Amino acid sequence: MRMQGSDTSKIANLPDRAVVLPVIPGYRIERRLGLGGMATVYLAVQESLDREVAIKVMRPSRQLDEKQSLRFEHEARIIAKLQHPGIMVIHEVGRTQQGDLYYVMPYLARGDLSVRDYRDDEPGLIALLRALLDALDYAHARGIVHRDVKPENVLFDNADRPQLADFGIALSRGEGNSRITGDGMAIGSGAQMSPEQARADKVDGRSDLYSLGVLTYELLTGELPFNSADSLSLALMHAQDPVPRLPAEKAHWQGFIDCAMAKQPEQRFRNAQAMQRALEPIRRHARRSAGPFGRVRHAMSHRPALLVATGLLLAVSLVSLALPYFRQATPSTPAGSVAAGTEPGEAAADDGQKSLAELDALASQQMSIGALLTPAGANAAETYLVMLRRDPQNQQAVAGIESVVSASIPSLTAAVDADDHEQLRERYLQIELAADSARIRDRDAFTQLRGALRAALLARVGSLAASGQREVAMRHMELAGELGFDDAGFAALGERLRNQPVVGQALRDAGGEEFMFVPERINGAAFGKAFLMMRDEVSRSAYAEFVRSSGREASRCRNTLSPLRLFDRRDWKDPGFKQSGRDPVVCVSYADARAYADWLGRRSGKSYRLPSKDEWLHAARSLPGGAATCALGNIRDKRADGPGTRLDCDDGYPRTAPSGAFTASSIGINDLRGNVAEWTSSCQAGGAGTCERRAVLGTSWQDDPQVSQTTQRMHAAERGYDDVGFRLVRDP
Repeated sequence: MRMQGSDTSKIANLPDRAVVLPVIPGYRIERRLGLGGMATVYLAVQESLDREVAIKVMRPSRQLDEKQSLRFEHEARIIAKLQHPGIMVIHEVGRTQQGDLYYVMPYLARGDLSVRDYRDDEPGLIALLRALLDALDYAHARGIVHRDVKPENVLFDNADRPQLADFGIALSRGEGNSRITGDGMAIGSGAQMSPEQARADKVDGRSDLYSLGVLTYELLTGELPFNSADSLSLALMHAQDPVPRLPAEKAHWQGFIDCAMAKQPEQRFRNAQAMQRALEPIRRHARRSAGPFGRVRHAMSHRPALLVATGLLLAVSLVSLALPYFRQATPSTPAGSVAAGTEPGEAAADDGQKSLAELDALASQQMSIGALLTPAGANAAETYLVMLRRDPQNQQAVAGIESVVSASIPSLTAAVDADDHEQLRERYLQIELAADSARIRDRDAFTQLRGALRAALLARVGSLAASGQREVAMRHMELAGELGFDDAGFAALGERLRNQPVVGQALRDAGGEEFMFVPERINGAAFGKAFLMMRDEVSRSAYAEFVRSSGREASRCRNTLSPLRLFDRRDWKDPGFKQSGRDPVVCVSYADARAYADWLGRRSGKSYRLPSKDEWLHAARSLPGGAATCALGNIRDKRADGPGTRLDCDDGYPRTAPSGAFTASSIGINDLRGNVAEWTSSCQAGGAGTCERRAVLGTSWQDDPQVSQTTQRMHAAERGYDDVGFRLVRDP
């Protein structure tokens, strides 16, 4: 397809022998590729790498003033800064032997966009625009505006990927003069030039978005939206004339084009990301159109005879099917008693048959039944947009879009609370596109929707962070960024999430112990703050290392099953039964556990403590359920000795078991049920305010199955017990 009215570089028609080729050390110039207003492009071979390259050489310096020479060098510096797969790179900058400036680029042999036809390839066009917007977003984020986005500056590499080229008139944020001109003209291609660029006013990235809107119109229709042989007339058309209407089959692009080509920059998409998001509803429309029903509609619209034949066939079929029912039906309603007009679910097809008043009534009906944005083709937003296509100044349609925006707030916040990211993204993009088409982005309805959505996202991310659902929270944060929420509130939440441990993922401290993250919320129950808890109870081998290092004396140990054996010579080394090094240490007192915490803290540089009763019980909310008791923890089973109730099952261990032998809790902590009960810091006050007894929580290998996991027992703090161990906690 040949684009009309574009100021493309002319392919050289002169034979190579008539062209004086430049001399550049290290390169063999093959031929001239194109001639532009201020530079010539040559095909060359880089001899050191034996690769084809394109070399852009500035016009001989005698034909250019100093400002133009500076612009050429400026182009090379800008391109060299940009490293993006959608932006053509620059290999080298230098001067020819004749003293002319040049730079070396990849040679892209697949041509530029001006010779491609996307009029019947909407998926391909959408993919192209996404790639170009991604490249522009990258450049804009670095303060660089291209200022000459046109088909000739979109080249394709060997993988057929688009590359944005020719930043020769680009503008960096650091430049003081944003209105560089050449030869008395505003810089840029007149056919794609934004109104502010044509006036030589200050420009930003939204000028590139305008040019991309022009390019989109051209690719959709094969024609420019504005065309004139006179540059001043063309500039006035861009500044004053309304955007032309697209053909009916392309009307679903109209809102996108109108927003991109708004006369005032503040009425356009606010950035390349927003423009890229607005492609999503168009993509869905194109996908529906490519389906069976869409192909039938397309065929009928292009082949009226097929439409007539299909209609007759359908009518005959319906009559034959309905005839038996008509024969059995009650007498028909008298003529004239059926209300004229449109049912609320009827589509708002812009066939020109309905007046604006009828369309307004239809939209009101659709609003009343909640058809705000769906179903496709039969919702209030689309009906109001049809009215705006007919009459861009129609205030009833604008007010209607505002009503749709306001009424959509509950569904958006509900999608946030349900973690339905796809629905939230889809609905918001529909609303944003409608708001942009109606130019109401700066009005109260859209501002209130943004405020409500921001508050809902902040609250949900905070709630998810508190419950340890970091991955879901991060997806909300990513979506918030897509939707343009990037203020200090989201920045603080993002920092919190990045620094927050992940539920179920162990953190190993320098001392060798592994800790699991215990979130503020577990199974709907809240605690004051998150904390870290040891994945396993302190093992016999870990405690032995502590004793060797500290020289701590063993505490007296009591046999829980034989309370009268007060002076039994037991301790952690010999609790009365055989243990492996991975079994939890027993026969340690509360004071022993505190001493271990202090010793471990000195080794790792962290501050450890025994959990409070509330902390331990909060972590225990993560215990699994739904399986046989013997499969969930080491308790008193049929292997147990002595009196008491036993379960008629075998968990495999008559005494303690190695840590991790049973199912971990939902947050990855082992042995919160069974194996050994555990010391906590909660105390029972004695005389003079001392804590003579400390709370022990959890069941052990000696406990009957009837004992609740939350049962609290108060044990003397100065001695150990053969069914009590401990684990530590610390702050994140």
